[in-house]
Amino acid sequence: MITLIGTVAAILTTVCWLPQVIKTTRTREAGDFHWLYLAMLGIGIAAWFIYGVLQHDAPIYLANGITLCLVAVIAIVKARQGTEVSELGSR
Repeated sequence: MITLIGTVAAILTTVCWLPQVIKTTRTREAGDFHWLYLAMLGIGIAAWFIYGVLQHDAPIYLANGITLCLVAVIAIVKARQGTEVSELGSR
């Protein structure tokens, strides 16, 4: 039962990024995402991925590995927009 709950949670928190990634790639616009947000989120997701690998917990490392890729797509679109990383301290 615990694995089922973890699997459902992992699926939901991963799939929820799909609409945003689809919109971002279609419009080629990621200006609403602050670089600091993307950096902190990416580091947090990477930490969860590593934790899942070390714990041999497939729902955690699979979901976070996929989510990290989805967030990376948004960061790539943002970088291609020419948004400066110096924006970290602004806004």
